[in-house]
This record gives sequence, C-alpha cells and structure tokens, in this order.
Amino acid sequence: MSFPYGFMPTPDGIISVDQKKADIVRTIYQQYLSGLSLKGIADFLFTQGIPSPRGRAQWTQAVISNLLSNQQYIGSIISFDEFFLAQDEKGKRSSIDEDTNQRKATRYNSQSVLSGLLVCGECGRNYHRITRPSGEVVWRCANRVKYGKCFCKHSPSIPEQQIKDAICKKLGLITFDALTVKKYGSSVE
Repeated sequence: MSFPYGFMPTPDGIISVDQKKADIVRTIYQQYLSGLSLKGIADFLFTQGIPSPRGRAQWTQAVISNLLSNQQYIGSIISFDEFFLAQDEKGKRSSIDEDTNQRKATRYNSQSVLSGLLVCGECGRNYHRITRPSGEVVWRCANRVKYGKCFCKHSPSIPEQQIKDAICKKLGLITFDALTVKKYGSSVE
C-alpha cells in the first residue's frame, strides 16, 4: 500500500505525518503561493538536493501539481486556507476556463504576489514589475511603461522593497509573508 508523500505508516499500522517530508510539502505550497512556477519549484528542489517521491533527483511538474491538489494534506500538513489559496492560484494560472472548458483569452503571466495590488492613481492601470539593468526591482504604471509620459506624466517608479515595507506596516507584519499578503492583499490600501 502506498501513502501520499509526507505520510508514513508507523510500526503499529497507524498512518502518521513524516515531518521531514511534510516540511517539503509546506515549502512547495509556500513557493507556489509566492508566485514560483511548477518548473521553478522543481528546479528549486533539485538545487536543494531534495529527491522526488520516487527517489529521483528531478521532480516533475506533474508530481508537484498533483501534490498541490491532494486534499489529504488539509489539516495534517497544510491549513485549509493554504490549500484553497493554492487551488485558486492554480485556477488563475490555468490556460483553460473551468466553466467552458475552453482556452482562456489571456494567460497568467506574473509570478509576484504583488501583481494586481498596485494601481496607478493617475490613470487607473495596474503597476507592472520591472527589473532594471542594475538588478533593482521597481513597479511602474503599465501605461507609462508602454507609452512613456503620454498618459502618466507623474506616476512614480516604486522600489519593490518600499512596497513590501509599506504592506508589512499596514498588515502589522514583522517580515514580508507572501501567504498573508495573498490572503489579505486586496484589503491593503
């Protein structure tokens, strides 16, 4: 009999949580909810030397996707909220509309939990994440990125760390936590 990754049988036949593997499951959920892709998570696990459930060096995207959908983790390894946040995120990233079973017109393209939270006060468009040649990450109005100062003459570029610090202050966090931001992000103003 096989058990889901993160669980193991005890000598007396009871199924219990394998804490080491449960920590890996939690890490996978945290990475996914922070915006990392399935491939990005697979690459991360490979670089950390964490073998797949079958003992292989490389995890597959399918294994990670199945792990993120396994309801048996609810309560024992992953909280109810984390599990359903992951399901919601999978729906957003999917290229197939669940209602019509047709390909969506637009595809998910941002890996940041901050995407969709920042709106330009001048034109109302969302801010986009930009990595400058220096490596600095800033957020800029989508219209200003695309059209220059034609639409948004005064919209500022905001350093990502400044945004994270402001969100932490607003939510009362000591350090930036993507799961908390994902859960309460739409209420941050």
